[in-house]
Formats: sequence, structure tokens, C-alpha cells
Amino acid sequence: EPSRGGSLRKDLGPSIERDPGSPNGVKNMESEVGWRGEFISVHDVLLAVAAWEVVNRGSAVALAALCRRRGFILAAGDASKVIAQGPSYVVSFFHALLVTTRGMWHVARLLQAPLSAQLKIPADPSDPWYAASGSEIKQTNLLFVSFLLNDLGHMLLSPALNDTALVIHHLGFIGASFICASYRFLPLPFSWLICGEASTILLNVRWGLLASGRAETTAMRVVEPAFALLFALARVIGYGAGLAHLWFHRERVGEGVPSGVVRSLLLLLLAGYALNLSWMRKIVAMGRSRKRRA
Repeated sequence: EPSRGGSLRKDLGPSIERDPGSPNGVKNMESEVGWRGEFISVHDVLLAVAAWEVVNRGSAVALAALCRRRGFILAAGDASKVIAQGPSYVVSFFHALLVTTRGMWHVARLLQAPLSAQLKIPADPSDPWYAASGSEIKQTNLLFVSFLLNDLGHMLLSPALNDTALVIHHLGFIGASFICASYRFLPLPFSWLICGEASTILLNVRWGLLASGRAETTAMRVVEPAFALLFALARVIGYGAGLAHLWFHRERVGEGVPSGVVRSLLLLLLAGYALNLSWMRKIVAMGRSRKRRA
């Protein structure tokens, strides 16, 4: 499905020529194109980054108005913190909700696909798995990478939002997104990876409860263990199962993609998993500390 206002050739990225001698009648030029075969255009990314910024600015206005209402910020809360940092958390909440929903949809679709379509976007748009493996995931990847760029900008400009581990996380997955998009591979791994954003939904809710002075409420007592459980399921167990699937099919991963690119991408995925394990350890320690205080 070509993007609105763009040619099919531009949308597909790698040039495709008909070849009567090939099994499916298509001559795939991907290996010759490499980075020139953009699957997501820079123009689209910049527009999406701007759209997230509109959401951020709108959230800032809404939160400022809410903070003026009696009862929104409790005695233990910090209105200035909500106003200064809250918009980024609101944007993160909506992004996580959106891409998690789409990620689960992609996984459900691609688990029915042949392995070739799970690991590589078909070159031929007439392929029955082209939409599920390519054009549909393209939109989710656009949402994901544009959010990371927007959020990274806010973190670098605001010391209060700056977190070294999160900056590394964002840079790593921005790189991974552009690599996968440019070389049109690993659609299923992208899908299960994006499902990890499910835990971010509750992480943002937790931040809102803390910042508004609701740390000792029933809502917090429900959200904290739910967040820890969801993080473990999505970012440790689910992510680990996805890596195991890649290892099991390692001979097929990155067919037609330069080996250096494949190794770089896999290293980024392993580094992301190591970061998740580090965060999981901190979450468990935080939960134990809270129990002792109780």
C-alpha cells in the first residue's frame, strides 16, 4: 500500500524488476540498494515527530489547567513537577498504548505467516504477506521511531527528564528501527519487541500517581505490582522468547542482508535485553524495599 502522495517505487524502497527466470517473477535488487532503499522516508519521520510535539504541547496546556483545580494535586504532590515533566509522560502513555495495541495485532498476524515473511518483508507487493509483514508494520515503526526522536530531544533539553540509561535505550532502538526499515527484515521480531511497551503504560500511570501525591493510595498499591508483572511478562519473558526464536532460526536470519548489519542489529537486541534485565532487578529491589517499609 503506497503512502499517500508517493509513488509505489518510492514507498517500497528497494527497486523491483520483473524477471521471468525467477521463481516468483520478481528480481530483487535489495542487496544492491542497501541504505538507499528507505522504507520510511525522513520526511515522514519529521512529520510524525512534529505530531508528537503537538501532543506534548497540548498536554502541557491541559496539565497546567488541571493543576489549578482543587484536589488534583494532593498535599504530597508537586504541581511544578507535573507541569514541567508531565507532558512527556502523557505523550509516552499514548504512544505506548498505541504501539502495544498495534504490536499485538502484528504478532497475531505474523504467527500465521511462513518463516520467510516473519524474518523478511516480501519484495513483491502482490505477495499475500506483504501487507502484514511490510506496509502495516511500516506505520508502527514510523510511530515508534518518531516518538523516540521526540522524547530523546526532550530528555536532552531538560535535565529533569535526562536519564543516561534511557538515552542509550532510545539511541539503540532508533538505530535498530532504521536498520530494519532500510534492509526490510525482522518484521516479527520488531512486532514482539514493540509489545514490550505495554509495561510503559503502567510506568507512566505510576509516575502520575507519585507526582500528584497519591503514593499511598489504593491505586498505587494496584499499579506497582501490576507494572512489575507486566514488565516481567513483556520485557523479560516475551523478549527472551523472541530472542530464542531468532536463535533457533539463526541460519535464516538476515538472508540477503550484509553480515555486519545483521550482527550489529543482533547486538543491539541483546544489549536491549541486558538493559531490561537490569531494570527488572531494580524493580524487584524497589518492591522489596516498599514491603519492608510497610
